Amino acid sequence: MKILSLCGSIREGSSSGLLLDAFRSVLPVGGEWSSVNLKSLPYFDPACQFSNVPAVVTEIRREAFLADYIAIATPEYAHGIPGILKNALEWLICEETMKKKVVLFVASPSGGEYVLQYLSETLRTMDLLLSAELTMVINNARNQLSADGTIDPGLKNSLIELSQHL
Repeated sequence: MKILSLCGSIREGSSSGLLLDAFRSVLPVGGEWSSVNLKSLPYFDPACQFSNVPAVVTEIRREAFLADYIAIATPEYAHGIPGILKNALEWLICEETMKKKVVLFVASPSGGEYVLQYLSETLRTMDLLLSAELTMVINNARNQLSADGTIDPGLKNSLIELSQHL
């Protein structure tokens, strides 16, 4: 099983990044995990979507094509999706990335219902496959995860349960 991860927060030690690390730690041994540094992507340019595609975009599309799942963790910014994540998703709109299953994590102290609704619509529009079994909203993630890898036992059990749906 190969998973490509996208983190909607570029802040060092972000809850979204820690959540992806926690999820990776509970996955069965033997899978492949790759991450994308969203800061490396240029701003989306429709003129370059199919010709003159930047090399970094070609590489990310290749990773998405090879992945069985795309794991996304994101905070909620101003009741919406962070711009850096939206930019990455716009670059991924192409035939090679369609019909992938998405594991979605929303980590927001405010609940995250707005970003969940917005992002769900965006992912469905992209023809990515979203399911309730592979979606998790984590309130107060900052209190359940730490940079040293400590995971709240309840959250860890939830992540293990979610991973069994892969």
